[in-house]
Amino acid sequence: MENAGKMKVNVKFLASIREIVGAHEIRFELNSGDTVKDLLELLESRFGVEFKEAAGKPFEDENPRIRFLVNGRDVDFLKGPETELKEGDLVVLIPPVGGG
Repeated sequence: MENAGKMKVNVKFLASIREIVGAHEIRFELNSGDTVKDLLELLESRFGVEFKEAAGKPFEDENPRIRFLVNGRDVDFLKGPETELKEGDLVVLIPPVGGG
């Protein structure tokens, strides 16, 4: 098996994050068992300082700069950064929306 232990997930980027990344959606190959935290580390590595500054520390900050949805569910209501990803998952990164 050529891709044993690998999986692919789709990641959608919205608003300011999309501008930094330069794409609306990218498909990433991850290791089986990887978590949302692993994906965040990959994104920080791939997209550099600008992405890292825009993202902040989404799992530590009281008011995170981005939220992660996995298949439409906020990871805060799953297992947070330890939410395990699966083949074909859709992860959406959403920066805060201001209003008032």
